[in-house]
Amino acid sequence: MKIVTISRLVGSFGDIVAAVVARRMGLELVSLAKVHELAQGCDPEYQDVCTTFETEHGPGFFERIFFDRPTHTSLFMALTFEEASKGNVVLVGRGAQIILRDIPGVFRARLVAPKALRVERIMERYNFTREEAEEFVRRSDHEREGLMHSIFHVDPNDWSLYDLIMNTARYTSGAAADIIVQAVEKMEPVVNPEEVQQNLKNMALAKKIETTVRKRLTSSVARLVEIEALPDGVIRVSGRVRDMKDKDKLMKIVAEYPGVHQIADELKVTDLSFGY
Repeated sequence: MKIVTISRLVGSFGDIVAAVVARRMGLELVSLAKVHELAQGCDPEYQDVCTTFETEHGPGFFERIFFDRPTHTSLFMALTFEEASKGNVVLVGRGAQIILRDIPGVFRARLVAPKALRVERIMERYNFTREEAEEFVRRSDHEREGLMHSIFHVDPNDWSLYDLIMNTARYTSGAAADIIVQAVEKMEPVVNPEEVQQNLKNMALAKKIETTVRKRLTSSVARLVEIEALPDGVIRVSGRVRDMKDKDKLMKIVAEYPGVHQIADELKVTDLSFGY
C-alpha cells in the first residue's frame, strides 16, 4: 500500500508532477474532481467548508468561520484519513502531509521554485501579464499558508514535515516525477500495511464522530473531549465535561453514529462550579 502526499507552491509544477507520479506508479490521484465528489457528500451545513477544502482558498473564509469552529478542522482531517485509508493514492495539497505525518509508510514531498520563475510559468500558462501573474502567485501563497496556519497551526515551509523537498527550477515535470517515484520505491516497506489501513479507517471514523459532536454540542462542552476509534467498532471517549447532562448528550450522539458497536466510556464529569 502506497500513500504519497505532494505539497506545492503554485508554479512549481506540483499538480503536473503529481499526475505523472500517479500514472507511473499506478496510483489513484485524488484530483480536484475527486475532492469535489467528497465535498458534495458533506452535511449541507458544511458545504462552505467543503468548498474551501476543495479549492484551498483560505484567509477570508477562515477569518469569518474557522477560528471559532473547530468542527471544521475535524472534518478536514476525516476527509483526508478516509482517502488515505483506501491506499495506493497520491494526495495533493490540503494539508495531507500534516494530517498523515505520523502514519507509517506515507511519503511526503514538497515542490518549490523561485518566485520569479513561478511568475514566468504562470504568465506562460495563463497568458497573464507580469503584474497579473505576480498577484496570482502572491495571493495563492497567502491563501495556502493561511489554510495551514488557520487549521493546523503549522508553517507549511517547515522542512521536518517532508521526506523530500525539491526545487523544480532545474527539472522538467517528468524528471521531478522520476525522482519522487524512485524515492518512494526505495522507502523501507511497511511491515503491517493492513494494520495501517485499518488505523486510517478508524481515524476517519473518529474524526467524523468528533465533527458531529462538535456540531451538536457547544465548543465549551466538546473542546475537552477526545474520541478514538478502536477495532471492531469500539469508540473510546475520554476527557471531561462539566455535568452529567452534557455527558448523556454526548454519549447518545456517539452511540447513534453509524458503525459504532460499543463505547469505552472514560469520560469524566467535573463540576467546576463554585456556588453553594
